Amino acid sequence: MRQRKHLNRKGKWLVFAIMTITAFIIAVLVGDHEATKAKQSSEPISSLSAAPIIPTFESKEEFSNSALNQSIKEKSLEEKEALIAEKRKDQREKEQQTKAIYLTFDDGPTSHTDQLLDILDQYEMQATFFMLGPNIKQYPDAVKRMANEKFGLGLHGISHNIHDIYQNSQSPTKEMKEAQQILENVTGIHSPLIRLPYGSVPYLTEEMRYSLYQHEFTIWDWNVDSEDWELGDARYVQTTIKEIEELEQSGQTPVVLLHDKKETITHLPKLLSYLKNNGYHTEKITKEIPALTFTCNGRCYAI
Repeated sequence: MRQRKHLNRKGKWLVFAIMTITAFIIAVLVGDHEATKAKQSSEPISSLSAAPIIPTFESKEEFSNSALNQSIKEKSLEEKEALIAEKRKDQREKEQQTKAIYLTFDDGPTSHTDQLLDILDQYEMQATFFMLGPNIKQYPDAVKRMANEKFGLGLHGISHNIHDIYQNSQSPTKEMKEAQQILENVTGIHSPLIRLPYGSVPYLTEEMRYSLYQHEFTIWDWNVDSEDWELGDARYVQTTIKEIEELEQSGQTPVVLLHDKKETITHLPKLLSYLKNNGYHTEKITKEIPALTFTCNGRCYAI
């Protein structure tokens, strides 16, 4: 009897020990599982969620035509134009102190350019010339004189034909690079200053604009149209003076659009006399000066 009781007691202890060990093992396993879950739940969501879906493109052309690329270009243009506008504002404050004005002449050089330079020298006035590549080739001596006398030198493309220069997204850049090389060959000056034929609105699309900026060109427009190209006589002088006076009241620096042609040059002394008598100081455009550039604002379209 004693022996059986003793065995029963030993059996109970054995069962108890097995149960205890089993409970301990289960507790360890459950604890590890919970710890793993807790660790996973504490990890950043980004490490648990699926990787972002990145669009893939079969070719460079496909990416170029994609909505993603268009969005990138639009954002880049917005930032570029905002920066230019801010710099232009700061520059305008400096220009008001000297009553600065920019005279710009398009479409040259011509057979009348030397006469134009003589008049500017006579009145001690500065100016900037936006020139066509073929004309630079035709009148290299006039261009060399501009360079020697420190006038501003800019580019106006090659064709001056809207169906050529605005043909596709790369056409304006192609024409400006060609004109740039011609000018550099003649003068040794590498100019990034450009003016688009008929201005940068409406034919210069945002893609064209983006390409020009990518090639480090600076786009200059104007805020005073002399209308010399249309009037063709002395009336352009009064038109110009009126617009200059209106701009002065609004605190803007006049950037005057003129053309290198006989009729404009004939009546130019009247305009220069007005500027001199009213205390204006002509400046030339350089690459350091923030550009006055038209913005699209939904107005630009491909022809």
